[in-house]
Amino acid sequence: MTRLSLLGATALSLIAGVACAAPLALTNVTIIDATGRPPIEEGVIVMDKGRITAVGRKSEVAIPRGAKVLDKTGKYVIPGLMDANVHLFLNLDVDSLLRFRDRYADVIVEGAQLALKTGQTTVFDTWGPYPDLKAARERINSGKDVGARIFFAGNIIGFDGPASADFSEKFKGVLHKDTIDYLNKRWTQGTDRSLLWDTSDEVGKKVADYAKLDVDFLKYAANGHKDMAFAYMSQRAQDAVVKAGHDAGKTVQAHVHSVEGIESSLDAGVDILTHCDITPERIIPPALIQKMLQKGAYCSVLPTTRAHQDTLPKRAVHYQSQSMINIKNMMDAGVPLMLSTDAGITHPLPMAEPQLRVDSRTTLGEGHFAALQGLEEINVDPMKALQTATINVARGYKLDKDLGTLERGKYADMVVLDADPLAWAGNYRAINTVIKGGQVVDLEKLPTAPLISNQKIQPYQ
Repeated sequence: MTRLSLLGATALSLIAGVACAAPLALTNVTIIDATGRPPIEEGVIVMDKGRITAVGRKSEVAIPRGAKVLDKTGKYVIPGLMDANVHLFLNLDVDSLLRFRDRYADVIVEGAQLALKTGQTTVFDTWGPYPDLKAARERINSGKDVGARIFFAGNIIGFDGPASADFSEKFKGVLHKDTIDYLNKRWTQGTDRSLLWDTSDEVGKKVADYAKLDVDFLKYAANGHKDMAFAYMSQRAQDAVVKAGHDAGKTVQAHVHSVEGIESSLDAGVDILTHCDITPERIIPPALIQKMLQKGAYCSVLPTTRAHQDTLPKRAVHYQSQSMINIKNMMDAGVPLMLSTDAGITHPLPMAEPQLRVDSRTTLGEGHFAALQGLEEINVDPMKALQTATINVARGYKLDKDLGTLERGKYADMVVLDADPLAWAGNYRAINTVIKGGQVVDLEKLPTAPLISNQKIQPYQ
């Protein structure tokens, strides 16, 4: 068992510990368990102490005496949705960075609540401020705050922080150097761009030290962020990062944007390729897709709808449409794909340049709906699409013992829908009830103390 799965078990046990004392049963539902098996009609799911204790047809499942029964006749139940790649603090404008300087954890909790409100019971934050992600995760796991379960990486190893050339240089001449240094170090924690000057042995030692922090998994830069074609780390340095992560019992993922970036990451032995579908100017060759299969790597992808692509600048349309070709090719070949969005909280202040937002992928609480619709548009099998947002994510992060499907013994994370998501992806928006760790979530109260969000989830139509 990896350290991530061990930590996951600990965190989930905390959630289970605050679950309602009496067993809970959902009755008269159609169960879509995400295993790939056909849906179970007239189904019953029983949960106790945060775990599923029974699941099956009404005629096969006994409801314990004293259980609370929720009759959901005509409804559909799926596992809690997951996002393999979010950024719960992504508000990198000066106003947010300075005004909420001591409240980043509050913003992160707000993001986790927006995710939970829209059916995402678990999210994986792949870049953000370590101290604040840790604090928010502990607040949610302890039961102090409600929110989606958080697993996080902290910094992308090899990148500088938010006020840097890797993300934005607009802060130069605006913020004092000490403020810029404070912001960058809050993210990087000793894993910044200076690693690129180190020997591979030195890189391995620094990453090993970083892995001792309470991060759940590691993510490193194989390609650049602003310059996607830039090969960021040498092969030896990548090898050292992956070895240090695996020695610490953590899954390791690579930030990739090029064919060579994918290949070098696979050679290093990564577990996950993050947004490997975004390869501007090149379609992933069939031989490389076969190598993904042979290596057993999971790919975190960023699906979009055609309507969204139609609102983008010409170059962005080009690489987003190529992304969908890559996704379809990988899906057809059998590469395990994980749904992701890169989403953060939408800022309430007017943008300097108004943008038309149609099926926005990067809006937390909205992007996963659009991503699932994007998969439907390229004719991905509906069950396989559901699996990209459930069991595939759990397997990629090695948490499938506890998460990802509706099966006995797994944690009681599920979403009750008013309509069949396998009939139309738009039905994922038809949320009736969200249950996390065996507890019914009060969706009307989320977010409990909004600081940044002003978004309204589009009503089901």
